[in-house]
Amino acid sequence: MKKIYLWGAGFWADYVYQKINRRDFEILGMIDSDINRQNTEWKDGIIIYTPQRLILDFFDYLLITPQKYGGIRKQCLEMQIPEEKILVYWRDEEYQGVIENRSYYIDFLEKENQKYLRRLENAPFEYGMEQIPVIKSSVELLKYILNANASLSRFGDGEFELMSERPRPWFQKVDKQLADRLKEIIHADVKENIVIAIADDFGCLEKYTEKAADGIRAYMTKHTRADIMKFIDLKREYYDAYVTRPYMIYKNKKNAAEIFSLFKKIWRNRNVILVEGKYARIGAENDLFADALSVRRILCPQKNAWNRYEEILQCVKMAIKSGDLVCVSLGPTATIMAYDLSQMGFQTLDIGQLDNEYEWCMRSAEERIAVPYKMTAEVNNSGIDDLPVYSEYYAQIIGEIV
Repeated sequence: MKKIYLWGAGFWADYVYQKINRRDFEILGMIDSDINRQNTEWKDGIIIYTPQRLILDFFDYLLITPQKYGGIRKQCLEMQIPEEKILVYWRDEEYQGVIENRSYYIDFLEKENQKYLRRLENAPFEYGMEQIPVIKSSVELLKYILNANASLSRFGDGEFELMSERPRPWFQKVDKQLADRLKEIIHADVKENIVIAIADDFGCLEKYTEKAADGIRAYMTKHTRADIMKFIDLKREYYDAYVTRPYMIYKNKKNAAEIFSLFKKIWRNRNVILVEGKYARIGAENDLFADALSVRRILCPQKNAWNRYEEILQCVKMAIKSGDLVCVSLGPTATIMAYDLSQMGFQTLDIGQLDNEYEWCMRSAEERIAVPYKMTAEVNNSGIDDLPVYSEYYAQIIGEIV
């Protein structure tokens, strides 16, 4: 990504700013000669600097925003800024890709328009004007699991779409039997040994990043919300299914540490069976399960695990012993397995993308990135390498259904 500065925080700055190609160019800051503007924030976190900043920092281009640009351009040349780096919005025809062409700009405006329309449509739910489900927090959920040795079944957008027999998750095709089982579980009587969690998408979204909140609004359209509410009991209390995604979608990422700590308490000094996709490699090369007494793994298909459900379940039943904890990461198949095993008396957690979130948290990642050796959620996973041959991961594998 190339780096640019803008010069001029006056009248035309916002107009030019809206047309910048932010897919390929990073705005490092704004330059202005007005001492009253310097060292203040312009907008979107962009700081206004003195012209001397251009001498101290590396950048690819300087984009001049005022229509009266002659004096600024002369000053830049006197500062020995290379002429090929100086772009004038109101004069130059070639912007080196800094300015979006018309088609991109129109597309950008359409997306912005849709974003604000979705915010408006969702506002009655976010501001408490419409009734929404009661969803208790992730911390409350994990403390309950610790105290009651309860199991956890989670319902997110993938599960709700499959229940409506619409494709959404790439890793599981629509299946009527799968949909029926999910409906059965979400409507099951509440028992002390099983917790039903749903994604906290229904009300206030202030705790999420702007990107995450707008993503939720884009999904929770009027029709989608109505379809999901068919499965929700407003007289019932649920817990937050985002318990396994405590890092990336939140503004305050420091809270993730408490969530990971509580998870680790659940399996501390426990024998754990991990039921996971073939390349998930949960806990490998990190300390997520370091406090467990032991870890055994059953590897399952990366896609359409539900098609092999009975085989997977039988493999778990053959391996499990009294007191073992089962942790499953298999999309909607995990939702069902956690419920079924809990009814057999085995504590089972649907842990979803917890390991990916842990990896991102340990790396202080600001966006979803690929993790070495692992299938990573919502990231291009081409070319996943094998773990080093000395890794203890291979010794932990007790079954493969792939």
